[in-house]
Amino acid sequence: MKKFIKIALACSVFCAPSILGAQKYFSGHNEFGLSLGVSNYFGDFSQSFNLPHFKSAAGVYHKYNFSRFFTLRNQVSFLSIEGSSKDVKGLAHQNLSFKSKIYEFGSMVECNFHPFGTNTNDGKATPYLLLGVSAFWFNPYRLENDDINLRSIRTEQQKRSYSQLQPAIPIGLGIKTMINSKKNAGALILGFEAVFRKIFTDYLDDTKSEYGDFATMTRDQGIGAAEYGQAQVLENGPKMAKGTMRGDTHLKDWYYFIGLNLSYRLTPQVCR
Repeated sequence: MKKFIKIALACSVFCAPSILGAQKYFSGHNEFGLSLGVSNYFGDFSQSFNLPHFKSAAGVYHKYNFSRFFTLRNQVSFLSIEGSSKDVKGLAHQNLSFKSKIYEFGSMVECNFHPFGTNTNDGKATPYLLLGVSAFWFNPYRLENDDINLRSIRTEQQKRSYSQLQPAIPIGLGIKTMINSKKNAGALILGFEAVFRKIFTDYLDDTKSEYGDFATMTRDQGIGAAEYGQAQVLENGPKMAKGTMRGDTHLKDWYYFIGLNLSYRLTPQVCR
């Protein structure tokens, strides 16, 4: 978590000079806003939109509108995800599950389909595409037990725990509209969007490749690591041989947000 905060602050310092410098040359508009919606993930335990596991999510952001077509957005997001092997046909016997909070800082560019917002003659609504970079922090626990931190016990007999701080590429689309605007005054803007994060770790759900050796894990890591690494034994299932597939290495993890944005543009529109 401390690493996440340091990176977020560093990114803010890096982005600020470019934004402030741009104000000398562009009559752009600053916006501050709030995102509210739901989050979920794609991975070994969720290969479609699994509605029962949707969790609440929120974010706060600042936008700088460079032109009628391009907007820079810096955002801090707070999301939750979860999943269970019991939801996947053929994997219920594994008895694997996880849940995790996600804290994210990202810088993204919105590309408007239509001129929007910097001119009083512009349209009042537009679809947009979104692309950027972000850093996120996650920490998976057993879904049914808040005391079991899956990363720390190394459930796949890893030599060391995987990093909790990871990069991501947000990719999304949405639509936004001005719900009130007046000449020489600010504007209230409402949007709806879906943003998917391409990530570079396959441990978002603490499940990547294969089972470790139960006896060796018991000896070296403790009985808890062995039992939650092979969680089927908690339901009197058989022990799996070392090397048996535990997760699909070809099924990479993603997480996503779907929801509403509401922002207020502080500076007036410019007539051109």
